Amino acid sequence: MSPRTAEYVETMIREGDSFNYDRWLKEVREEESPAKQATAPGTSGGLAPAQTVVPIKTFDDQLPRPNPTLPLTAKATLARALRRSHRQANSKTPKARLRRWLEKICRAWKDFQSSRRRDAVYGYLEAVFGIVTHFRARQRTNQLLRHAFNFAHLPIDKDADPFAAVIRCTCGNGADNKTISKWSRAVRFAAAAKKSRPSLKQFMKKMGGINACAAQYARRPHRH
Repeated sequence: MSPRTAEYVETMIREGDSFNYDRWLKEVREEESPAKQATAPGTSGGLAPAQTVVPIKTFDDQLPRPNPTLPLTAKATLARALRRSHRQANSKTPKARLRRWLEKICRAWKDFQSSRRRDAVYGYLEAVFGIVTHFRARQRTNQLLRHAFNFAHLPIDKDADPFAAVIRCTCGNGADNKTISKWSRAVRFAAAAKKSRPSLKQFMKKMGGINACAAQYARRPHRH
């Protein structure tokens, strides 16, 4: 495919139904028309003769006029461009970004399950802590709950604690209700008492671990 044909196909794909062949061809011819003669000062103080730019040959004879049936190569190019733009548009929506975040937390859960380190759970709880505090700071907790339950194909519970909901929706039934409750209490305590600098792991270990944080949350007044 020649450069001019490639430009023709690209313009046709970009403009879609609004593509006007005659207008496009006119613009191409104007761009490729000979440059106006210009004068420049000579070395002796006079005017040098004007130089004429050789016109670039147009490719009108190589370009088929638009018709209902596009060439196979143009159809394939158009289909790939449409699929690519559709994927890019979908990946930029808030719903798509939230789904990728939940998938990342699911991977953190799998990493925790496959690890033999005693403190591997902190990486998973850190991911849960991050998504909930992010949406809570923006007052969009209901949105998080709705998408989390839909992500896990579970009935939506608008009154659920967001930490417990995210754990339940990303652990793949790998944690029982007692464990989910303990972890959510520990993370809720960290959300209420932790300063911004230390990581969740550092804070919880300083406070005595997950069990100690869960117990301290239970003793805090006005837990709601």
